[in-house]
Amino acid sequence: MSEPANLENWQVEVGGQIYEADFGELAAWVAEGALQPDDKVRRGNLRWIEAKRVPTLLLHFNARRDGTQPPPVVVTTTTAATVPAPPTVAPASSVAVNIAPAQPVQAVVNAAPVDPDSCRNHQSIPAAYICETCDIGYCKGCPTSFGGSVKICPACGGLCKEKAQAAASKKRDEGYRQALDQGFGFSDLGAAFAYPFKFKLSLFFGALMYMFFSLGQSATALGGIFMYAAAIISFMLANMLWFGVLAHTTESFSQGKLGVDFMPRFDEFNLWDDVVHPFFLSIGVYISAFGLFFVMVVVGGYMVYNAIAAEQREMFSQIQKLPGSTLYDPQKPIQQSGEVNKVLGESKRQNDERLQSQADLEKGSGPAATSAGDTEESVMRANETIQKAQKAQLESAIGKSPQTQSDDREALMKRILGLAAPLVVLGAIGLLWGLFYFPAACAVAGYTRSFMATINPLVGLDIIRRLGIDYVKLLFMGLIVVICVAMVSFVLDLIFSPFAMPGFVNIPARIVGSLFSFYFWAVFCCLIGFMLYKASDRLKLYK
Repeated sequence: MSEPANLENWQVEVGGQIYEADFGELAAWVAEGALQPDDKVRRGNLRWIEAKRVPTLLLHFNARRDGTQPPPVVVTTTTAATVPAPPTVAPASSVAVNIAPAQPVQAVVNAAPVDPDSCRNHQSIPAAYICETCDIGYCKGCPTSFGGSVKICPACGGLCKEKAQAAASKKRDEGYRQALDQGFGFSDLGAAFAYPFKFKLSLFFGALMYMFFSLGQSATALGGIFMYAAAIISFMLANMLWFGVLAHTTESFSQGKLGVDFMPRFDEFNLWDDVVHPFFLSIGVYISAFGLFFVMVVVGGYMVYNAIAAEQREMFSQIQKLPGSTLYDPQKPIQQSGEVNKVLGESKRQNDERLQSQADLEKGSGPAATSAGDTEESVMRANETIQKAQKAQLESAIGKSPQTQSDDREALMKRILGLAAPLVVLGAIGLLWGLFYFPAACAVAGYTRSFMATINPLVGLDIIRRLGIDYVKLLFMGLIVVICVAMVSFVLDLIFSPFAMPGFVNIPARIVGSLFSFYFWAVFCCLIGFMLYKASDRLKLYK
C-alpha cells in the first residue's frame, strides 16, 4: 500500500482555478462563503468529489446554513503548512448570512511514519478499516460508528471502508485514471473482440439461444397464422437477448465494472423487464436512427407496388384478348404438373399457328406485305407477353428461381431510383442519418433504459457532442465490425449455397450465421461500453 497522503494536502476547484490548502483553511473558507457545497475538492491524489460529501465539511456547511457555531477543527500534519490566499468570495445562495466566527485551528504535529497496514493509533494491531479520503488505516475500535455499519475517520471525517473493499476501490480508481489518460482508441477494438471469449460459457449459450430465435423468425415461410405468431415471438425474444446484452454491458462498463459477464442474468426472469421492455428499447433505437428511412421505404414501396400491379393488369388484359388465352388467368395459378404440361402444349400449338400465319402473309405483296410486317411485330409482342405469364404461373407453383429473384431485385431498384427525386433524396438522407446515429441510439438505450430518452434525438446528439472525436472513432470501429459480418455472410452463402431451396431460407447458412451475428453484436456492445467508460467523466456516468 502507498504512503499515507499528506494531511495538509487538500485541493479545491473554484471557478476553474485550483487552490491548495489545509483542512482548517477549508473550514474558514466555508465560514466566509468562499467554498460552496457543490465545489470540487480532493485530498492528496484521490479523486475529486463535491465538498458536501466530506462529512466534516458538511458539519461546517450546516452550521453556516443554520447560523450556529461551527465545530472545532483539528488537523494532523507532518509538515508545516503554507497558507495560500483564499479564492474570491462567491455570494451564498442558500445559506444564512449571520455566522459566528470559526474556532481557531489546532495543529498537532506527528512526524513519526505510519504503517498503512497497521492501525494509526495502535501500531501493534492490524488495520481493519481504511479511510478512503486520507488513506490511513484503523483498527475496529478507532473509527467513529454511525448505525453500526458506517465508519467515520477520526482524523479527517471521511468515510472508512473495510480494508479489502478499500483496496478494491482504490485499484478501480487507479484503473479509471489510467483509462482516462489512455483515452478511447483502437486498443479497445482488440479488447472488444477478445472480451466475449473471457466468458466462453455465456458466449456459447447466448449464441445458441439466438440461433433458435433466428430460426423461429423464418417460420413465416411455412404460412399460417400460428407460424406468423411464432415468428413475432421469436423476433421479440431475439431482441430481448440483443438489447439485454447491450443494456447490461453498457451499464456495467460505464460504472467501471470491466470484469463482469457481458450476458444479462435471467435468474429472476420478469416478462416485462426481460422481454417487453427490451423490445420497446429496440423499437426506440430503430425509430430514432432509421425512422425517416423507414417512412421513405414504405411510401416508395407503396408507389412501386401500384406501378407493378398496374403493369401486370395491363399484361394480362392483353393476353385475354388473344385467342385461346383463358388458361393464363393470374387468379388461377397452376398447382399440378399435369396442368403445367397442358399449358406448355397449348402454348406450343398457338406459337406454331402464328408462325404458319406469318409465313403465309410473307408470300403476299403491297398492302399484304405491310400487314405481314405488322403481324410479325404483333406476334413477337404476344409471344413475349405469353412467356411472361407462363413464367409467372409456373413460379407461383414451384417458387422463383435464383435468376428471377436477382432480376426482381434489379427491377425493384430501378423502379425505386426512378421515383420522384425528393423521395430518393430523403431516403438517402434517412439511411445516412441512421448509420451515423445508430451507435448513439444504442448507447442511450443501454445506459438509460428509457424508451422516451431513446427516441429523443436531442439526448443522442448531446452524447455525440460530449464524445467528440471518440464518437468518430466508434463509427470507424463499427464499420470494421460490419465489414467482418459481411465477409462472414458472403463466405457462408458460398459454402452453403447447395442447400438453398426456393421459397425457404438457407437453413444451414442461417444457423451458422446467427452464431457469428451474436458474437459480433457482443463485440459491438463492448465497444460502446469501453467508449462510455473512458468518457464517463464527460458524460457524468462514472460511479
